[in-house]
Amino acid sequence: MSGMAYAQQELKQCIEQAVSQANASQRPILASYSWEIEATDMRSLEQGIEERFYFATPDRSMRAIGFGIVQQLQASGTDRFLRIQSQWANLNRDHVGHDLFAFSGFSFAELKQPDYRWSSFGDASMTIPKFLFLEQDGQTRVTIFACVEPMDQVDSILNQLALDFAKVNQPQASTSSGVTRLRLSRDGNEAFEASFQQAMHYLETTLEKIVLAREVVYELDRPLDVAAVVAELEDTQPGSYVFCFQPNPEEAFIGATPERLVQKRGRRLETAAVAGSAPRHETDEMDEALGQSLLQDQKNRMEHGIVADSIERTLSVFSEELDCPDTPILLKNRHIQHLYTPITARLKADVTLFQLIEKLHPTPALGGEPKQLAVDAIQEIETFERGWYGSPVGWMNGQDDGEFIVAIRSGLFTERAVILYAGCGLVEGSHLDSELAETETKLSPMLQALSHVGSIEKDDIYVD
Repeated sequence: MSGMAYAQQELKQCIEQAVSQANASQRPILASYSWEIEATDMRSLEQGIEERFYFATPDRSMRAIGFGIVQQLQASGTDRFLRIQSQWANLNRDHVGHDLFAFSGFSFAELKQPDYRWSSFGDASMTIPKFLFLEQDGQTRVTIFACVEPMDQVDSILNQLALDFAKVNQPQASTSSGVTRLRLSRDGNEAFEASFQQAMHYLETTLEKIVLAREVVYELDRPLDVAAVVAELEDTQPGSYVFCFQPNPEEAFIGATPERLVQKRGRRLETAAVAGSAPRHETDEMDEALGQSLLQDQKNRMEHGIVADSIERTLSVFSEELDCPDTPILLKNRHIQHLYTPITARLKADVTLFQLIEKLHPTPALGGEPKQLAVDAIQEIETFERGWYGSPVGWMNGQDDGEFIVAIRSGLFTERAVILYAGCGLVEGSHLDSELAETETKLSPMLQALSHVGSIEKDDIYVD
């Protein structure tokens, strides 16, 4: 990755401007400077800064990698979307230089035990990295972000940035010797079964649909190589978004999801309904038959219809034009195929990305219908904290453009454990055995990646 040398002069001017603004306003100013570099292997997360953030689109035409943290905005509570929006607006005001960029994520619902497993992720978070490498439209740009305080010295800021940048460009010496062993310590079947029974009761009374998740825990004998897991998902899950949020060296949230929540470019919005699934098959004939039976399956079509209608209703308030096809098509990933309806809209003026995220999350594909009743029921009957599973994660820039996905097919990685999540939509007439089988299929992308970077001791759950 190209050095800072030729950008030095402009970068210096940018920092000088930020210092004078910080002195004038007596508050911190965020400075950013970017330049174009030669195309590079964007997947190499092995670099020498331990907080790492990664986002890649299904066709890999856009990749963003962030190293380090220059600023992190956080908010909690029921109005967390609104709160973080106002913090972001303030940051935009106190900013000089090139466009802002943040990696952002939200918890599925307010965290019940904020001090526990997901504490470093928070209810709502926006992270501005120290260094951003952004590959888009065939160009690669690097952006440096720096937080400048009143009375700061320009030269010392520049020296520190040069030192940090040199670290980013040095691959980390691999500390892990040998293979990480993963041992299944909890498959979550019993808890899922108990939740299923409770959920069916709700479906008879107040709910049209509810989505239940299952938590599967693997114990590790040593930490896994996060960069290797991301590279493996990139290679084995074409057609899925790949993401990694690692706010500290000990924890990372990683996944490969087929599902976009929302993409906003100016006033153009793109989203999709993804609900209803069937496994893939290695013979074309059987695969085609599984796909056709999914398209004609009443339970899956009903489940899909609930999701598409809900998204359409939600967006109609914000849109001047809205296009939502009547019948779904198939979206095929490596291990699983889904019913898929692409939805596009032209937004009314002044509609913000945060507004859209707040109103769309969770879609009935991850929560249920009616939305609030379903979320409350999930909170009541699931025995674990979803954290960021099934939540909006993505990126946003200073123009209020960005893209957020639904963080499914994902897991939380800690020093000693990997916790995987998979969910399924229940409607009246759902059967426990087929729903459990569906969660198995949904665990397979992550399990496959894990079996390539470590050794799974009890691997009867997954067959490649």
